[in-house]
Amino acid sequence: MLAIAQLSIINCQISMAQPRTVVLDLDRTVQLATDSSLSAQKYQSVYDASRYQYQAWQSGRKPQFSLESTPVMYERYMTQRYLSSEDIDVYRQQRMFYSQAGIVASQIMEPWGGEFYGSTKLGYLRTFGDDNQTQFMTIPIAVGYRQDLLFFNPLKWARQIEPLKLARAEKTLAYGIEMTSEQAVDKFFALALAQDQLRMAEEYLASCDTIYAIAERRYKIASIPKAELSILELQKTNARTTLANARIARQRAVQELVTYLGMDRQTDIELVIPNVVQNLHVDVAEAIQFARENNPQYLESRQVTAEARRNAEKARVEKNLSMSLDASIGLNQVADRFGDAYSHLLSQDMATVTLSVPLKDWGKRKNAWLAARSTVEAAETAEQESARDTELDVVLTVSDFNERQNIVETSRQALTIAEDAYAQTLQRFIRAQANAYDLSLAQSHWQTARQNQIASLQNYWLAYYHLRRLTLYDYQRHQVIRHDR
Repeated sequence: MLAIAQLSIINCQISMAQPRTVVLDLDRTVQLATDSSLSAQKYQSVYDASRYQYQAWQSGRKPQFSLESTPVMYERYMTQRYLSSEDIDVYRQQRMFYSQAGIVASQIMEPWGGEFYGSTKLGYLRTFGDDNQTQFMTIPIAVGYRQDLLFFNPLKWARQIEPLKLARAEKTLAYGIEMTSEQAVDKFFALALAQDQLRMAEEYLASCDTIYAIAERRYKIASIPKAELSILELQKTNARTTLANARIARQRAVQELVTYLGMDRQTDIELVIPNVVQNLHVDVAEAIQFARENNPQYLESRQVTAEARRNAEKARVEKNLSMSLDASIGLNQVADRFGDAYSHLLSQDMATVTLSVPLKDWGKRKNAWLAARSTVEAAETAEQESARDTELDVVLTVSDFNERQNIVETSRQALTIAEDAYAQTLQRFIRAQANAYDLSLAQSHWQTARQNQIASLQNYWLAYYHLRRLTLYDYQRHQVIRHDR
């Protein structure tokens, strides 16, 4: 029984050590990358931060209520007092206990750029010393309004910029995840090339073994010279080295793809190579329009320009002076008893106008305004430049993609020709109608055609996913790409 148990444990350990083989096509690879890769999670976290900031701004537009309180404040200190009976000043120890609480409400006024506020407060004061005294201070209600008087409305600008920030964050998330997809496609085809190179190396070694065996028999009957036999033996030796290198390259490509997709490192992958999308032709004008509507570069430029214009307006209105208003009315009272503090209420009025006029600032505010105005001009120029570069990238990518389908078809035809040529040359070699050099050349052309076939598919799909990223549009499903959740 013990031996059986030990054997079972060993078999379990062996099975755990063996890699699990997963078959992946291109769509599944892209899906895993966008769902599980670290880069996709990073882009999602950045978007979440922007979304929460937008929600915080939206919440700030609603009425705000807060409790402001000093629950306990105790002081013991020396204070100076005047004794009229002795006509002298003396120091006396004073002790004081104070507590206060109030509810404050506020509501911003976007059309004006100001803020209404209101409050209700209650305070309690207890002094200890020669004259113990208790007082209650109440403000049953007070309402007021504060605003800048120079007609710069930051709330109006926030209402324009904050939704732009959220839209940019949504498009940036989709753009980043599409970049993740593009990188996954690149790693997919890197493994596809390595996978095919390994298969070719295995086929090449088997072919070299077979050809060398045929050459040995010919050499024994003096049908071929010793030099040709030595060349074939060298090819067989080189084929073993090529096979070993191909295994290393494939394993490296597997690990890079597995790591990027967030899969277990013991996972082995076999790929299903995709074909082109038949009859998919992208119109340049439509692609440019999709890019203008969806590419985050446009939104980023618009946001930067809007922020620069906001800062320029603020610098313009503050160039000569700054002025603000804060006014409030309410009721208050002070009494020795709590009930009396809410009786015979007295009015409480406050109005403040703050004015700041620079007498001599050596051009500080004027230069700040000129700098802000120049920043607007730079932002507008950068916006035009960014649009130009993005549209050029779209035009070149569309042209590249539309040509790639023909290139894939041409490489497929070349592969068929190379396969036939190699098969015919191999048969001629077996019948002693071709030499080792002819066979090696035909095999080299065949292998190159196989690699070119996969490389043409790689370039086709990379161009397609690059175009998707630039325009954030799915040309197979005919819909805008969104990844925000």
